Amino acid sequence: MPLHIHRALFRNSLISTSFLCAFLFSFFTSFGVDADPVFTVRMKGYAEGIGLTARRLALEDAQHQVMVDILRSMTNSDDIAPFRGMLRKTSRYVQRYDLLRSDIIGQSTEVEIDAFILEKPLRHDVAAVMLPRLSRNPSILLLLAEYIGAVSQTGGPTFDVAETVLRDRVKDFKFTVNGMHSLMTHFDMLRLVDIINGDVADGAKFARANQEDVVVIGAVTVSHEPLQEESNMFRNRATATLRIFAGHDGKMMDIITSQAVVQSVDPIEGGKQAVQDACAKMTSDFVVAIVLTMLSLEDDNRALIEIENPLTPDTVLELSKVIESIPGVYGVETLFFSSSLARLAVDYQGEMANFADWVDEKMIGMRKVAVTRCVKREMTLSFE
Repeated sequence: MPLHIHRALFRNSLISTSFLCAFLFSFFTSFGVDADPVFTVRMKGYAEGIGLTARRLALEDAQHQVMVDILRSMTNSDDIAPFRGMLRKTSRYVQRYDLLRSDIIGQSTEVEIDAFILEKPLRHDVAAVMLPRLSRNPSILLLLAEYIGAVSQTGGPTFDVAETVLRDRVKDFKFTVNGMHSLMTHFDMLRLVDIINGDVADGAKFARANQEDVVVIGAVTVSHEPLQEESNMFRNRATATLRIFAGHDGKMMDIITSQAVVQSVDPIEGGKQAVQDACAKMTSDFVVAIVLTMLSLEDDNRALIEIENPLTPDTVLELSKVIESIPGVYGVETLFFSSSLARLAVDYQGEMANFADWVDEKMIGMRKVAVTRCVKREMTLSFE
């Protein structure tokens, strides 16, 4: 989502910050902070007076405004009260700044800077602050495969090792986590493998077809190399790549990568351990990505409609036409279809009660529509 602010120009993508309960802080910091990517924000700052002191205060104001605007962008909220602790520690996130200009205007000083923002501590600290403030516990769908040993290249991947690690690592956060078994009703196994190995468009389409808030698609590949020419020991290197998608619109929010190396005599057992280690190393980044994705989900102009037992595509098409006729509806998109379940995304500016009144008891073919569930902007329809 583009950032619109009155005083800043963002050059790269954002993401953000810290300070809350000891448990969360220790979790997010216990994995260490590697060399950080940096993004740049251009900002003006102001201070009353002229001279060195006024210029210093104007520089501090510019850095403060950088943080305020980043936080508002990341959280989709103007409420920065939860981040007061972070705003007192801007030096933790501003790696450095370049002073572009310093002007005296009457009896005040104006500066303009390029601030270089450390992305990783900002993201982790924002997640630590916002995790206990999420409006609901996230629902997450994991579609993860691991390729271990030569047999995986011909017989196909396994799907349990990486999923088990991430499930165990986040169980204390009370996330709702679904995995491969929940997908078997509606998806062929080969199709799921194609989605894992597919491009961003494939992942986005799959994410939109499911109900979860966050959809995680990824693979862990393991290479096996002898330590020495005639050694029976192997160096098993696991490389994990996860793509994080927002479930409501399929937007890819993040990519997380990790590597781990395990030495072993048995390449399969060593490969499994390497997969486990690689996934464990990315746990903190995984939780951060989940929280930041949840912050992007609130959209008052979009409704998600689930249709039970539509049976045929024509039924969904006819129902879509009925929905398109509702005042305030500006578009209908079919996210997913099977004979037992379909999902629609509806661009709708209006009250869901009015929406329900409009579709309830409508005749589609020979069957009557019934509204069986409506929570916020999510509705389930069935046929009587």
